[in-house]
Amino acid sequence: MNVLSEQAKALFLEATEGHAPEDWPAFLDRACADDSKLRAGVERLLRARAELGSFHENARPLLGATIDVAVSERPGSSIGPYKLLQQLGEGGMGTVFMAEQTEPVKRKVALKVIKHGMDSRQVIARFEAERQALAMMDHVNIARVFDGGATENGRPYFVMELVHGVPITKYCDDNHLTPRQRLELFVPVCQAIQHAHQKGIIHRDIKPSNVMVTLYDGKPVPKVIDFGVAKATEHKLTERTLFTQYGTMVGTLEYMSPEQAEMSALGVDTRSDIYSLGVLLYELLTGSTPLTHKRMREAAYGEILRMIKEEEPPRPSTRLSDSGEALASISAQRRTEPAKLTKLVRGELDWIVMKTLEKDRNRRYETANGFAADVQRYLTGEAVQAVPPSTTYRLRKFARRNKRMLTTACVMVLALVLGAGVSVWQAIRATDAERLAEMRLEIADTNYRTAEEQRQRAAASEREAKTNESLAKDAQKQSAESLKDALAAVDQMLTRVGQERLAYVPQMEPVRRELMQDALKFYQRFLQKNSADPLIRRETALAYRRLADVHRNLGQYTEAETGFRKAFAIFDELEAQAPLEPSTRRDLSLAHLELANTLALLGNRKEQANSTRRAVEIAEQLVKEYPNDPNQADMLVDASYTLAAVTAASQPEESEKILRRNLTLTKTPYLRANIYRCLGALLSGQGRV
Repeated sequence: MNVLSEQAKALFLEATEGHAPEDWPAFLDRACADDSKLRAGVERLLRARAELGSFHENARPLLGATIDVAVSERPGSSIGPYKLLQQLGEGGMGTVFMAEQTEPVKRKVALKVIKHGMDSRQVIARFEAERQALAMMDHVNIARVFDGGATENGRPYFVMELVHGVPITKYCDDNHLTPRQRLELFVPVCQAIQHAHQKGIIHRDIKPSNVMVTLYDGKPVPKVIDFGVAKATEHKLTERTLFTQYGTMVGTLEYMSPEQAEMSALGVDTRSDIYSLGVLLYELLTGSTPLTHKRMREAAYGEILRMIKEEEPPRPSTRLSDSGEALASISAQRRTEPAKLTKLVRGELDWIVMKTLEKDRNRRYETANGFAADVQRYLTGEAVQAVPPSTTYRLRKFARRNKRMLTTACVMVLALVLGAGVSVWQAIRATDAERLAEMRLEIADTNYRTAEEQRQRAAASEREAKTNESLAKDAQKQSAESLKDALAAVDQMLTRVGQERLAYVPQMEPVRRELMQDALKFYQRFLQKNSADPLIRRETALAYRRLADVHRNLGQYTEAETGFRKAFAIFDELEAQAPLEPSTRRDLSLAHLELANTLALLGNRKEQANSTRRAVEIAEQLVKEYPNDPNQADMLVDASYTLAAVTAASQPEESEKILRRNLTLTKTPYLRANIYRCLGALLSGQGRV
């Protein structure tokens, strides 16, 4: 997933590495054919490469350098506008320095210099393709990536926000945090990863050394670092990699998802990060990763990959039980007795962690927010969704949250009876609604048939025509009233119950979805009865949109996209017949934004941009028609703000133009604040500090 097309980046790398600059036009003619958008994307990347100019020429002689080449970067030396102050650490990928930036602003940063043995030109090219998207990330738990380039020796470097902290596992162990405190510290890490995923960025290398904990006003705050570096330096796992970077690969492999171990990045998506987050949580709870350090050191390269892809990890509680004498020290670091720690992890925490470590990524959490939400449910004593809850499990969770109220087993049984009664009552109301709607639909059909017969007899004579015309109008009016009553019954008894009344009733999401699907069936039947009736068609489109919203809330993004597109198809037909009402067009604009958010989660950047542009077009037309309505202007600003974020990487000039225009359209404080924040991130990403 990326703001720029993965295909465009692949062609860019092929052009720069396999063809001379004078052969690029002919290569693009063959590779892009008639796809002008793809060609424009590749040409933008080639122009960005041209700005690196002398770097690529200077780096070329160093591409074959070995690890034994002398390193000239040391404290006191300078790399571009950065003066190295002290070395902070060294890993398999590179060396990290604290540096002072001298221009255009003066600040302390973390500068990572990549080790010899990598293709510098390819690394920098990939990083340039990621920088615009990285610049749009703005989250309190994410360390920003500021800059990237190459040293005089041609070694790639990356400049990041300086985080004074320690790895999250070390901080938790050094401060003897309890399991609950560790979970509370872990939740914002998931939320940071979710923010990155919504911006189209996959981290690919989540591990303790990339999740640092620092103190702000005496409170621990986790910071995720090295965003973008993993993808920029990505290369296939080979025997050469194993020998040149064995230490790093072992460290990374311990947190690597099965699809990352497939020797290809084609299967990597946001759920790969969720797997790595699960390994991190496993380590926070048990003190070790599913594949232990000892096994990783002793196993051969091919065996390590096999274990990642095929071997089911033990549950966290099982790992603790099998720890032997080490369990005492593990428990002491968590301020818990050994037997109590194993019992605490067994059950819900086992379910949550094992759901993230599923080999089949379709069985993991759909989003990092879903993962965080389940951890939060555990912390608040609610039923987790990591396993289909049985009736006994729900009752136990309910009793645990209401100890003071439930003093006897009789009260618990009464609670179950009341819950069943509510469900039966809702089912009865839904059945009554179905019968009422069917009855009124039959009445409407009869009235329509009567009107048609009267119109046919009206052709007999002028006098009879006048009389029958009047009767037909009365019949049509009566039919319209019957249809209106039927639609109101469906909306009140099915749609509103599912959309509003059950929205906050625990464990009622399946019932909500069933009610919405029943409502949609009625609207489809109405449409079959009289496909020309705009009232029925409008209600059917709104039903598709409501059902799509339910799918999106459940994390079923493909079904949500299908529902939105069906709704749009009906609205387009209605608009071709007559202009839509302002309220309907406003709903249509919001629906396009909802579809754009869904497409972002599916990784469809091209269609996300198209849907966002459609939302902006509708909002602009409403502003023209109602220039004095501030609500219309604010809706346009909100849609345009989303479009600016979507196009920031591929079309930064257009994004900046949109943001500056929005400042002239609204006086709403929170909208203006968002615009200034987004504009600042865009300019910073372009180096216009």
